[in-house]
This record gives sequence, C-alpha cells and structure tokens, in this order.
Amino acid sequence: MKKTFLIFLIFISLSTQALASLGDFTITDEAKLGKKFYAWMLSHYPIVYDPYVVNYIQGIANRIKAILPPQPFDITVNVVRSDEINAFAGPGGHVFINTGLILIMDNEAELAAVMCHEFAHVTQRHLARNIKRQRFLTVGSLVGLIAGALIGKSVGSAMIVGSAAGVQSAMLKFTRGEEREADQIGIQYLSKAGYPRRAMIEAFLRLKQQKVLSGENSVPSYFMTHPGIEERISYLMNMLKPDMSKKLKVSPSSKFFKVKALIIGHYADVDRGFELASKLPLPCERTLAKAVLYSRKNQVEKAEELFRDDSCAIYLPYWFREKGRFYFQLGRANLALKYLNKAIIVNRNDYFALFFRGRIYGGMGMVDMALKDLNRVLEYVPHDSEVHYILGRIEGRYIGPFYGYLHFAYAALYQGDKDKTVEYFEKAKKLAKSSREKELLDEFKGEYKVWKKYW
Repeated sequence: MKKTFLIFLIFISLSTQALASLGDFTITDEAKLGKKFYAWMLSHYPIVYDPYVVNYIQGIANRIKAILPPQPFDITVNVVRSDEINAFAGPGGHVFINTGLILIMDNEAELAAVMCHEFAHVTQRHLARNIKRQRFLTVGSLVGLIAGALIGKSVGSAMIVGSAAGVQSAMLKFTRGEEREADQIGIQYLSKAGYPRRAMIEAFLRLKQQKVLSGENSVPSYFMTHPGIEERISYLMNMLKPDMSKKLKVSPSSKFFKVKALIIGHYADVDRGFELASKLPLPCERTLAKAVLYSRKNQVEKAEELFRDDSCAIYLPYWFREKGRFYFQLGRANLALKYLNKAIIVNRNDYFALFFRGRIYGGMGMVDMALKDLNRVLEYVPHDSEVHYILGRIEGRYIGPFYGYLHFAYAALYQGDKDKTVEYFEKAKKLAKSSREKELLDEFKGEYKVWKKYW
C-alpha cells in the first residue's frame, strides 16, 4: 500500500510540475517525435545495413503498404542486430524488427504476419492514443519512456530511471484491447497482401514456444511489450478455425532462407548459429551460414574449405561478396579484391562489397578509387558511422587532417557521442582554410543542429 501511495504521489507531482501539456497529440507532433525516436535508435542500436537483408525486408513492407489505406506517415522498417526476440512500432511509422525475431520465424508469411501486426499499430495510431491520454508527459521526456515501453528489458536502467519513469513507461505500452485490434486489422492486411491468414497464429505459436524454451527468467521481449499473446492465440484460433486445416506452403528456395542464412552467419550467437544453419532447407544456405560462422570462430581452414567450391554462386547472389569479405578479414587483399569485383559485377549496388573494396583500395594507396567506392556507399547509408570513420582515416592521411576530423565528427554524431562530436568539430574548425572547407563545416553544423535535438 505504501508503494502504491508513493507512485500516486509521484503521478500528482509530475502532473502539476509538467512544463507543458501535450493536449492534442497531432500527426505533426507524432512526425516530429518519430524523427527524434528514429535518431535515438540509430545512435543506440546497431542497425543492419546489409543490402540483401534491407531490400528483402523492404520488399515485404512494400507489398503490405500497397494494400494499406492512405497514411499520414511513410512507414519505414529497420532491422536491429539483437538476439532479443522483439519487434515494435515506434512513433511516426518507424517499425523495428530484431534479428532474433527473424531467426525464430519459419517462413516469409510468419515474418509478414508480425510486420502486419506492427503496421496495424501504426495505422490505428495506438501509441499516439496512449501518449495523448497521459497528459502529465512532456514531449521532451517521451523518447526514453517510449523506448522503455516498446523495447522492454534491453533498454536498461540508464533510460528508465526511478519508479515514476517506470510507471510512465508502462502506461505507454499497448493494452490488450489495442493488441487485439492490431491482430484483427493485421490479419486483414496479411490476407490482402496475399499471405495465408493462419500465418499470424503460426508466428505467435513460435513466440510461445520460445517463451517455454527460455524459461521465466528470460522471457522474450515480445511477450513483455506485447501483452496477452497466449490469450490472443486462443482467440485467433477460434476466429480462423476454417484456415487451420490449410497447411502453409513453404518454398525451400524462397528469398527468406537466403536472407536467414546471412543473418545466422553474421548476427546469431555463434554456437546457436550452427544449430540454426543445419536446419536451413537447402545445402548452399547451410554452407554459406556455416562458412561465415567458422570464420567468426577463427576456424579459418574449415571456413576456407566451405568457401572453396563456387557452385553456390549461381544460387546465392552474395556468395562472392561473402568470400571476398572472408579473405579481406584474413588480410589477403588481392584474393579479396578478386571476389569483391565479381560480387559487384553480380550486383553493382551491393554497397557492402563496395565498402570492403574501398577499404582495400585505401590500404593500397589507390585513394581516388577508394574514395569513389566509399562515397557511393554513403549514398545508400548516409548515417553509417563506420563508413565515415573509414573515410576519415583515408582522407585524413592522404588529403588533409581537416577532412579526417570532419568525418570523425560525423561518425561521432551518428553514434550519439556529443563530446567526441564537439571535439572533432573544433579540430576541423581550426584547420579550415579554403572556402570549400568552410562550406563543408557549415553543412556539418546544419546536420549537427538537426541531430543534437534528438539526443
């Protein structure tokens, strides 16, 4: 009772001390908050930029978006490198899916079902509705609280401090009624997009299975941030009873398994990765995933043995890129370059291959070619701090320290490191001489002005 009364007093205090009431939380308000939340996510969580993963997820998203009614936001989907089983719809139409969730899905339809559920949260503006209800909140306090509500345990105490903040965050979580509505509307989206309706049930059953396997001390985040899944499975089974007799048809050659092989190889826990790789339906995906996993374990001979036969290159468009990447990590630049060049012939827009080739050119002193490749990469992923860091090293060494510090400032900016951003910017500022360099500084100041509001 004392704890409950304390929380009540904190509520009253927050309510009376708030700097500004949200009042009507408009679409414009949500769009602004969405930009802030998106920037926070990019600087706090590792986003997967692999073009094959990104384009595949975007393809599913486009298929679903094509059947949605007109929306005030352009719904975006990003993949987060995290073993935690979670997906969530943030403000302003920004949807995030963890690699951990993709790995437990058995086919594209199940993954699409989760995405449809999250899209329904966006289209029904559930989060905005909850924000509007909590009038004691201020816009400036919302990013951390939303992170606590949507991401769950992985946010940690650094973002959600104290009982008051914890309670506020909890009150932003979707209710069982909102989850049920997202299920119902999500199933409509799923069906209209051409996927079987029962895939929604199959996806939730996989989540339930993970809960049983993980134990009560390690419940998947999706259960913590999306309450009542077990109850909803029962409800959905009654609702979709005629569909349950229809078995899901899964093509073993679908793009889903090609992408899953990449995610297993690069982002899964290594030991668990071998188990997941062995369950892939076709030999080339199994070979690729295991080769990358052996490389991560520094078992070079086993990895090289699996990479030796290039027959899988016909089936896997990223085969030569992964082989080139493997030899790059071994420091065998000429061999890496050979296969990266082949990868770029297969897909001239494979900016991962361009990134590694640019790094090799930089190491060889072929500055013009290195900068050409790396600047092309920035056209695809302008907020990737690693690309800016590599450019800083190359330009700082071969062109001048001003350019090195400027790229380091961008790298720190996109990592959310305010102190380093200011430090590198001040160093670049002292070195700026030409009108072009001062122009580049002004461009950075414009970007800094935008991003610092989102920290």
